[in-house]
Amino acid sequence: MLTDERCHIRTLAARRIIKAREIGPGDNCVRRFVIPIVNIRATNNKDFIDWQACNVTPLTVLRHINSNQLLKMIQDDVPMNDWDFIKFPSHTKAIERIEKLVTEASRKRVGRRTGMDLS
Repeated sequence: MLTDERCHIRTLAARRIIKAREIGPGDNCVRRFVIPIVNIRATNNKDFIDWQACNVTPLTVLRHINSNQLLKMIQDDVPMNDWDFIKFPSHTKAIERIEKLVTEASRKRVGRRTGMDLS
């Protein structure tokens, strides 16, 4: 919603983030992710989930942007590529290496053609 071309949707997203910051439990607790129920009849991306029924938590990548800055950036129509997001490392290469290792290990453990345990 923050990247929507409509200003009122971006403002709504910013207000939801600000509200989540106000009611949030803080930075020192582990958040539990619960998959929300999706409204498949939604005609707009903002209506896919029931925001009132969800426990919305603030975005980690926006942690360093205060609420006033966030609203100002939305209302001034600052493009997303000009935002200063926290840089997280890409795990793509590491995950590809791990997948390769797991595949090799499983081939050694289980026979390729028979599927029988070789140990």
